[in-house]
Amino acid sequence: MVRKSSSMESFIKEDTKTIALVSNNYWTLYKFRYDVINLFLNKGYKVILIAGKDSYERKFNQGNLVKYHIPIEARGVNPYTELKTFFKIYRIYKQTKVNLVLHFTIKPNIYGSLAARFLKIKSISFITGVGHIFINDNSFFTKFIKYLYKAALKDTLEVWFTNISDKKLFLKNKIINTKTIAKIVPGAGVVFKENVSKDKGNSKVNFIMVSRLLMIKGVLEYIMVAQKYNKDPGVIFTLIGAHNPKDIDSIDRKILDKAIKQGWIVYYDYQDNVTEHISKASCLIHPSYREGISTILIEAASLYTPIITTTAPGCIDVIPDNSFGLLCEPRNLLSLERKVQDFLLMTNEEKHHMVDKAYNYVKSNFERQIILRNYEGLDVYLN
Repeated sequence: MVRKSSSMESFIKEDTKTIALVSNNYWTLYKFRYDVINLFLNKGYKVILIAGKDSYERKFNQGNLVKYHIPIEARGVNPYTELKTFFKIYRIYKQTKVNLVLHFTIKPNIYGSLAARFLKIKSISFITGVGHIFINDNSFFTKFIKYLYKAALKDTLEVWFTNISDKKLFLKNKIINTKTIAKIVPGAGVVFKENVSKDKGNSKVNFIMVSRLLMIKGVLEYIMVAQKYNKDPGVIFTLIGAHNPKDIDSIDRKILDKAIKQGWIVYYDYQDNVTEHISKASCLIHPSYREGISTILIEAASLYTPIITTTAPGCIDVIPDNSFGLLCEPRNLLSLERKVQDFLLMTNEEKHHMVDKAYNYVKSNFERQIILRNYEGLDVYLN
């Protein structure tokens, strides 16, 4: 039996068009799609949310909204569990008679799109990132995932990517073809705040990194740079993010504990709101190996916080060159060290010029209302 939350479903008119959003968990729906959901609700659509249950499920209490919970493990590979997830999604689609489905994250994109294809339901896939599989692996498993992706996306109305590099990767691997309607929709965007100051007013240089503690995010490189400045009283390295020991890409907990104990970093676990931390930081460092589009970079730029990041896809899309922020090579500790040193030698005038360029760039390309226009146009598939 499919589990769903209590709702106003019985009060919804029979002829109301239904849109479903499917993601790994409710956190991603709340963090990145909340305004999208309200956009659809304000248009009079019934909205169905399908995701793995977590505490953020309680954030959604709007009328005309129904929530379903599915068993889904973001990095799980157990065949029985994966089939169970697929059939849960399939049954929900069949029972709810949804008119249009938007899929986010890898497994919903594959399982949800396959289910929609079998049931002849209109769907759109949003490739929010290619994940560690495409970055590190060329095994049989990776080839199998690519095959599933190709089968799943065959009949989707549109495939959305957050950056051009991911689109090219899917074309190169023949997951999509030149006839596929493929759009670049750069993430969730950001809501710009008023009265943001460029003057951080720090007596010390406070570098900050905000990320899940994964190897592919460059966390280990960040900790190693922090170690080199351990005896410099004028420099602080702050790290914010959750450590999940079940994730195979997580950094070794012993390394994190040693960095904290030795005073290399000031560490905070996951924070629901990191805006205040970022706005007060001297510089945000994000040495990621690859992103879909880096929301944390967009947020930092919108707060006039200087940035050091990599030339990797999803990072360079936000910081195009060294006049917007300082760019290092991914997976290159020495390159990162040099950029940290370059930042320490910059004048306030140089920093202000850099953050002005980054702010204006993200304002022009990643402001939330710009992103929402892509969802505004989906009415054509519901009429």
